[in-house]
Amino acid sequence: MEYKGYLASVEYDDSAGVVHGRVVNSGPYPTATFEATDTHELRREFERSVDQYLDWCQEDGVEPRGPFSG
Repeated sequence: MEYKGYLASVEYDDSAGVVHGRVVNSGPYPTATFEATDTHELRREFERSVDQYLDWCQEDGVEPRGPFSG
């Protein structure tokens, strides 16, 4: 998935019945993570995680790592 240029990696946890995801290019903070039980919720949680990351960077005066390609 992609949102505002940030990319997500997701894995399904069969034992818990949830999908865990992480933003793969989330800069100076520890990995931004999210989880959901369905695809609509997954996208919503991913976008919320990216928005929170960008808010935290702004609040802390940290330049967010820009999305990269390649």
